[in-house]
Amino acid sequence: MELFAGLRTFSMGAIALRLLGALLCGSMVGLDREMRNKKAGLKTHVLVCIGASLCMIVSECIILGRDGVTTDATRIAANVVTGVGFLCAATLMTRGNGSLHGLTTAAGLWSTAVIGLACGTGWLEVGLLAATLILLVFALFGPADDYIEHISRGFDLYAEVVDYEHVSTVLDTLHDCDVRFSGLQVSKSPVGTIIVQLTAITQHLGEKEGIAESLRALDCVRYLEMF
Repeated sequence: MELFAGLRTFSMGAIALRLLGALLCGSMVGLDREMRNKKAGLKTHVLVCIGASLCMIVSECIILGRDGVTTDATRIAANVVTGVGFLCAATLMTRGNGSLHGLTTAAGLWSTAVIGLACGTGWLEVGLLAATLILLVFALFGPADDYIEHISRGFDLYAEVVDYEHVSTVLDTLHDCDVRFSGLQVSKSPVGTIIVQLTAITQHLGEKEGIAESLRALDCVRYLEMF
């Protein structure tokens, strides 16, 4: 596109616009995460996007700024993608029930780094398009993912019961609901209740809610979560 063609030139004006474009794209994704109260929010995404953009600009500076220098500009980009992977790992959190949270934010942060690389090469229109698509994924795929999870057959169960003797009550209830399960783990919580964790699968779609109601109706169940 002619509108963005000037960004592919190597001048201070073009470099400034590339960094501003990275700031814009990072803000688009980061604002969505900030509004959803995620650990990696607006500032984190903006800094990652600008930093990745700067890495590409520095690569170009090394190649064009010194006579006789021959190097592969993709090396820095590859290391950016690898390095941001460690930062993404810091956004992941495992709760006490064993469920993993933060995968979407980590994927968005990693994608923002790649957008920054695109902006750093002068392809601002590509970065803007990618940032827009990521926002559409956050907006549209979230409800779809929740619905699929609601009707799916497989789930992990975390329950706290009064005593060890009530573990069999939970398992018998699952058997009565025609639920197959594996990976049973039984342990004692700090407050004295007995924790039951397992992976299960139902016979038909959309049965999880009914199974949860059956388990919560048991007097021995103090806490229940299915995810």
